[in-house]
Amino acid sequence: MTDNFLEPQSLGVPCPRCERDLQLKKGRFGLYVGCSGYPDCDYMTAADFDPGTDAACPACQQGKLVQKTSRFGNSFYACDQYPKCKFSVNLPPVQEQCPKCQFPLLLKKKTSAGERWICADDSCDYKSSIK
Repeated sequence: MTDNFLEPQSLGVPCPRCERDLQLKKGRFGLYVGCSGYPDCDYMTAADFDPGTDAACPACQQGKLVQKTSRFGNSFYACDQYPKCKFSVNLPPVQEQCPKCQFPLLLKKKTSAGERWICADDSCDYKSSIK
């Protein structure tokens, strides 16, 4: 009996550090993507890695908001310029300007009634109609 799902599977994507092939691997904490050149190259990332969104960071205007996972397993979106910029939000960002306060970022909030956009600025109480 063979366990093919335990053997590293090539993804056909070059490693950003050493240009060797990236592989889908299984570790004791689940699936991850790692370099085939291990231990010479120790590059790895989560198997469900999301490279980011198209939303620019409203705090520093230099970085992009990328999806990250907290130590408790919750997803959040933070600026990729961390630790220089510590802006983060808990809901998926949308690159739209708030019609009420002109803040450059809205958040996508899902409710039982449907989906709506809310302003990312804490001092603004803008909410769009349910879509």
